[in-house]
Amino acid sequence: MRFLSLLLLFSLCVTASEKPNIVIILADDVGFEEYGIYGVQKGASNTPNIDRLGLEGVTFQTCWAQSICGASRALLYSGNYAIHNGRYDNKLNYIPGDDLKENNLPQFTKILHDGGYSVGFAGKWHNTLAGKMGLENDKLGIDEYIHWGKAETLEEISGATLTPDENWEIAAISKDQITSRFWKPHLVENGKLLNTTMNDYGPDMFTDFICDFMEDKVKKEQTFLAIYAMVLAHSSHTVTPYEVAGGAKPSNFHYRKGTEQGTKMFKSQVRYMDKLTGKILKKIKDLGIDDNTIIICGSDNGTTSSSKSRGVEYGVHVPFIVAGAGIEKRGMVSQLTDFSDLLPTIVDFAGLAIPEDKSVDGISIKAFLTGASEKTKPVIYAFPGVATLVRTEEFMLEAVSPLYDHPLGRFYKTHGSFDGRAYENITHNPECLVQRKEFEGLLTAFPNPMPKSFDDPQWKSYKGLDKAYKHFNSKGQRKNHLALPQAYKFYDPSF
Repeated sequence: MRFLSLLLLFSLCVTASEKPNIVIILADDVGFEEYGIYGVQKGASNTPNIDRLGLEGVTFQTCWAQSICGASRALLYSGNYAIHNGRYDNKLNYIPGDDLKENNLPQFTKILHDGGYSVGFAGKWHNTLAGKMGLENDKLGIDEYIHWGKAETLEEISGATLTPDENWEIAAISKDQITSRFWKPHLVENGKLLNTTMNDYGPDMFTDFICDFMEDKVKKEQTFLAIYAMVLAHSSHTVTPYEVAGGAKPSNFHYRKGTEQGTKMFKSQVRYMDKLTGKILKKIKDLGIDDNTIIICGSDNGTTSSSKSRGVEYGVHVPFIVAGAGIEKRGMVSQLTDFSDLLPTIVDFAGLAIPEDKSVDGISIKAFLTGASEKTKPVIYAFPGVATLVRTEEFMLEAVSPLYDHPLGRFYKTHGSFDGRAYENITHNPECLVQRKEFEGLLTAFPNPMPKSFDDPQWKSYKGLDKAYKHFNSKGQRKNHLALPQAYKFYDPSF
């Protein structure tokens, strides 16, 4: 079922002074298992600042998003699953017939802006669903921003001309030259292309922008929403200021994560990501607004080179922490949530309402976060690529994909586990037919409208599906899309 907002009845009773500031920190391609607080990695934690934040608030053992960045952001900002926002994968956009169209979807940055919040953004937008950062900011509700993007987008925003040189990044897959997000970054700040050098590091500049934005709003006594959509770590495993301080030369050379050096750089990027998070948390405290600021910390999808883009739980299972003003100190919890809940929850905290002509798939979990309830939602969903996943606390169904001849997927009893270590494959267990039937009903509640066969003519007639057809019908995707990542084969992956 889909939930219409009922917040309008009391939103007018909340004054601006009572509304909390909200800070969202979203990592890029860093799965939950990379955060020390989840206990998957061995040895010392690589994320001590984020771990402390998680202990001070609520850390969800199980939060689902999409398994790739663009689709995950569409879900995050709109509160609608892919079956309603059309974004299944960066290469797969599909809204059949006359179903809910893009312009009917809400956008939480716009709702908060229209409700009196000053909205600042730093980092990677990558949300084609809502509009272009820097070009459609009125539509997005963004007041101030610093943004990295493709060369043609940055040129269109700023009017400047970008000429590739030896310091541009080389794309991991296409091997094309692309704008840099790290050393000598290509960034537009409030319409102006910044002049940077190889001594400038993009993640530092984004963090400084967020800190300055918060300080400015505090001075002006303006309630704010600050979003830091990080570029760390992505698939671009480059040297960080840690290595440069040790004598390395600033460079945008990409090391592949599967290599020894690539893994080392990835770990360094995650550690630096945590350092920047700590800097923002310290700034909030130094500004004296920690008693009126909610902090949300997470990532967009599973870890690059292991589970990103896959139709399995490790692809959609993301870290998700909420702490700060009014948040109950629960630590790690087993209750479920997914990215569709973020919009209604933020709007609820802000004392605002979702527009009456728009709806969301998620629910507000404010009552749980504040300690007023012990429940969130009983079921979460994900629709990555050409697969569907459904989970309750006790059972999990993944890799449902008629296109790949697996319409029943893989069915598991979780036994209280959230990382797969104790999952029991009950796909063909006759004693679990009742639970299996229940999950058939859950699938019916949010049916996936994607074509069920590659012979369906829509792959050729629907705009853009021809490229998706080529990608998902490839030998590589047929082999890997429903496969568990090698590093985390904690449960039986047989169908």
